[in-house]
Amino acid sequence: MGTSYKGNSKYYRSVGQNILMSASKYGFSKGYFGENSKHGNDRTRNITTSDNLATAKDFYDKIAFGGKEQRVNDNMSITRMADGTVITMRKVSHSDGTPVVDINIKPSTHTGGVKGQKIHFVQGDD
Repeated sequence: MGTSYKGNSKYYRSVGQNILMSASKYGFSKGYFGENSKHGNDRTRNITTSDNLATAKDFYDKIAFGGKEQRVNDNMSITRMADGTVITMRKVSHSDGTPVVDINIKPSTHTGGVKGQKIHFVQGDD
């Protein structure tokens, strides 16, 4: 039995290969998605949407496509990409209760320009 990759991809993929599937829809600019959060650093980002959980899941599914996913519990999933990037999704973050996707590119060999960041999906008008 072969390995199953996220989204039924036939290949183990890198985060850099997935950037085009998510860049235009989620406001990708200078390596970051969304907008700066109120916390003022580039690494903490916000994407405002009317359905924050559905939007977070859609983003996670696109950016983590072709990775090896592990469901930790009902709240958290972790996907490891071919390039070493680790993408974590939590339905409820510890800091503010919003869904959050964390992109850890420290071990990455093919980022496609994506920088390390934590993206909160906040409720609002999109």
